Amino acid sequence: MKNNRWLSLTILCTGFLLIVVDVTIVNVALPSIQRDLGFSQSGLAWVINAYLIAFGGFLLLAGRLGDLFGRKRIYLIGLAIFIGA
Repeated sequence: MKNNRWLSLTILCTGFLLIVVDVTIVNVALPSIQRDLGFSQSGLAWVINAYLIAFGGFLLLAGRLGDLFGRKRIYLIGLAIFIGA
């Protein structure tokens, strides 16, 4: 039972780490986006806003799917999709 707890904690922490990396990666890419696409500062703000709106929408969808099909299953499917992408 004790090993199962540590495995669960490791998987959960890995998921949270991926969320933090996913949210901050947009900020890292902003200079390249501005240079390559010629965006203004307000255009970059829209990039961030669009990303956060999409992120929030998928969180709502994942929450509902977790209620319908089980939180663990949806969490692991989402983690696998993120790692695969």
